[in-house]
Amino acid sequence: MKRFAEFVVSRPRLVVGIMLLFTAVLATELRHVTTQVRLRDLMPRGHAYMAIDDRLSALFGAEQTSLLAIGVQSGDVFTSDMLRRIQRLTEQVERLPGVIPSSVMSLASPRVKALTASSDGVRVAPLLEAIPEDPVQLRALRERVFSYPMYIGTLVTPDGRGALILADFSNDVSVRATTDALEALAARERAPGIEIYVGGQSPALAALDDATRGIVPLVLLALVVIAVVHYEAFRTGQAVVLPLVTAILAVIWSTGLITILGIRITPWTAVTAILVLSVAAGHAVQILKRYYECFEELHDNRAAVVASLVRIGPVMVTAGVVAAAGFASLATFGVPAVRDFGLMAAIGILSALAIELTVIPAWRVMLPPPRGREAARERQHGLLDPALQRIARVVGQSPRIVLLAVVGGVGVAAVGILELHVNTSFRSWFSRDASVIVADRTIRDRYTGTSTIRILVEGDRPDALLDPQVMAGIAKLQGVLGSEPYVTATLSAAGYMQMMNRAMNDGAEDAYVIPPDRALLSQYLLLFGPDDLARVLSPDARAAAIYALARSDSVDWVEGVFQKLRRVAAEMPAGIHVSVAGGELAQSSAMNATVVREKLLNMLQVSAVIFVLSSLVFRSAVAGLFVLAPLVCAALVNLGLMGWFGSWLSFATATYTSMGVSLGADFAIYLLFRLREEGAGGGPLGKAVSGALQTSGRAIFFVASAIAAGYATLLASNFALWRQLGAYVAIMMATSALATLTLIPALVLIFEPRFIRKVRGVERSERASIAGLG
Repeated sequence: MKRFAEFVVSRPRLVVGIMLLFTAVLATELRHVTTQVRLRDLMPRGHAYMAIDDRLSALFGAEQTSLLAIGVQSGDVFTSDMLRRIQRLTEQVERLPGVIPSSVMSLASPRVKALTASSDGVRVAPLLEAIPEDPVQLRALRERVFSYPMYIGTLVTPDGRGALILADFSNDVSVRATTDALEALAARERAPGIEIYVGGQSPALAALDDATRGIVPLVLLALVVIAVVHYEAFRTGQAVVLPLVTAILAVIWSTGLITILGIRITPWTAVTAILVLSVAAGHAVQILKRYYECFEELHDNRAAVVASLVRIGPVMVTAGVVAAAGFASLATFGVPAVRDFGLMAAIGILSALAIELTVIPAWRVMLPPPRGREAARERQHGLLDPALQRIARVVGQSPRIVLLAVVGGVGVAAVGILELHVNTSFRSWFSRDASVIVADRTIRDRYTGTSTIRILVEGDRPDALLDPQVMAGIAKLQGVLGSEPYVTATLSAAGYMQMMNRAMNDGAEDAYVIPPDRALLSQYLLLFGPDDLARVLSPDARAAAIYALARSDSVDWVEGVFQKLRRVAAEMPAGIHVSVAGGELAQSSAMNATVVREKLLNMLQVSAVIFVLSSLVFRSAVAGLFVLAPLVCAALVNLGLMGWFGSWLSFATATYTSMGVSLGADFAIYLLFRLREEGAGGGPLGKAVSGALQTSGRAIFFVASAIAAGYATLLASNFALWRQLGAYVAIMMATSALATLTLIPALVLIFEPRFIRKVRGVERSERASIAGLG
C-alpha cells in the first residue's frame, strides 16, 4: 500500500488523467442505458409454479393478461351504441403488437360463440354476428349471453352494466407500448356516461417502468443531501467537492459497466445509483478524515496523503471487498431482477473503491494543504464530539450493562417479527392512490377480478382429454374455482363441452353436463372453429388450460384453493397430469415461498461471507463474530420494526435487509481496524476504545449519515416500494452504526480479544516509516 500510495502522489496528473479517460469511455455507454420491466425478471425462475407458467405459455401463449373494462352509469351495455364501441375496441385490440390473437375475448369477438339448436343439429356462430338495433333483439342478446355461465365475469358483469375485453400479450413486447396503446383506445371510446378502465398485468408493469424513469431527480436530490452531510462532517469546500466528484464518477463507472454487460435498468437496479453515491461518498469520509489526522500529525501535505492511504487503504479494501461480496452473493437468488441488483451494487462498490484509492489521493496532493483554521474546524464538532465522549465513558465504565441494554433493546424490537407477514403482490408496491391501483380497485369492485389463476391439464397421448372422465374432471376443477367467493370468472374446455351438450339437448338445463360418450365429445369439438378453443385446448386435445379471474391477491387464500384443486386432481384417470398452478396468483405464491426460503438462506450466506472474509483479514474467528454482532442486531431491529409498523415482507424488503447487512459490515470493520491500531501500543483497552470512538467513530457517524440521508431521499418518490426502501435502509444504517459504536467496544472490553493487541511486523515497519515521513 505504501508503494502504491507513493506512486499515486508522485504522478497525480497521470493518475487523474487515466481515471478520467476511463470514465469518459464508460460515459459513452450511458447513451445505451434503457429501462426494461419484464414479468419474467421479477419472478423466481427456479420455482415449480414458474415451470408451469412456462409450459402454459408454450402451449397457449398465456403470458401477460390485460383487460379493458367498459361500463355505463345508467342502463346496461346491451345497447347498439355500446356494442359498437365494444366491437371497435375488440378489433383494435386484436391488431395491437404482441397480442395473442386467439386470446382476445369479448362480446364482439368472432371466437366467442353462441350455440343454437336447430332441426339439423346445432348452429355454432359468433355471439354477436350483427349489432341489433331493435330493443327486442337487444333483450334477446342479453338473455343469450346470460344463458352461458362462463361468459359472466369474463365478458359481462353479473348486473349487465359492464363489459370486458380480455387479451394476453407476449412477454417480449414493451409493457409501456402495450399500456399506452390500450389507454389510447380507451380514450377514443370514452364519452359522457361511459367509463373505460385499463387493467391487468401490463398497466402494473408499465407503472413500474414509470417509477424507474423517476430515479434521475431523486439521484440529484441525493447529491444535494449528501453534500450537506459532508459539509457538516468537514466544514470545508474541498472535502465536500472531492467525495461528490468521486461518487459521480463511481455512478458513471457502474452504470457504464452494467450496460456493457447487457443489464437493463429496473426498479431495483435503478436505486443502485443512490447506493453507489452514498457508499462512495461515505468511504470518502473515511479517507479524508484520516488525511486530516495525518496532516495534523505530520504537517506535510504529501506525507499526510501517503500516510492516510497507507493506514486507511487496507481497511477500505477490506470493507469494500466484504460489502461487494455480500451484494454479489445475491447472484444466487432465484429472481433475475435481484441478481442484477446484486451484481450492479457489487460493481458499483468496487468502482467506488478503485476511484477513491486513486483519484482522491491524487487530487488531494495537487490541492494546497488545509489552512490552520480549516484544519481546526474539521477537528472539532460541537454536538458529535461530546456524544462520542459520553458513549466512550459509559462503555468504558459499564461494558456489561451496555451489552445487556443493547441485547434488551434489540429483543424488544425483534418481538415485532412475530407480526411480520409475507406478501409479494404487485399491488403492495404502489400507494393506494396511485392511478394504476385506483383503476385496478375499480375494476375489481365493479367488474371482475384482475388476478389470474391458470391450471394445466396434460395427457400422455393426443386426444387424451376427450375421455369423458377426464373432461368431467376438468369440469370439476373449474367448479372448485367457480365456488370460491373471490373468483369472478372461470373458463375451460369443459365449459364449452357442457354448453354444446345443452344445445344438442334443446337447451335443457339438466343437460349442462359432460356427455358420457367419447365419440360425442369428439363430434362436439369438430363443431367449433380451429381458434375458438385455442385459449383452453391444444389442437391435438392433449393439453388444456383452466382460467380464473379473482378479486383477491392473498397468497394464504390462493394456496388454500390450490390444495383443494390438488385433491380433485388426484382423482384424474391414469396418464393425466394436472399442474397446479400458473397465473399471477401462482407467481405471487412462488415469490412468497422464495422470500421465506431463499432470503433466509441468502442472509445466512451474506453473513457467512462477511464472517469468513473478516476472520481472514483479522486472522481471528472472534473478529468475524464481532463484525457480525451489530449486523445481526440491525437486521433483527429492522425486521421487528417492519412487523410493528405492519409492513409486508416481500422479496424487495427482504433484499433491503440483506443490503443493510452488507453495508453495515463496513462500520464494524473500520472500528475494529482502528481499535487494533489504537491498542497496538499495549496501553489500556479503555484508552484504545476512547481513541477509536473519537476518530473512527466520527467517520462512522458521517458515513452512516451519508448513506441514510442518500436513501432517505427516496421518501420523496411517488413509488411506495422506494419510499419503504428509503425508510428502512435509513433505519438500518442508524441502528447498525449505533450498535457498532456501543456493542463492539463493550465486547472488546469484556472479552479482551487477542486480535486487538496483535500487530504484525510489517504493520509496525509501516507505522515507523510513516512516522519518518514527518
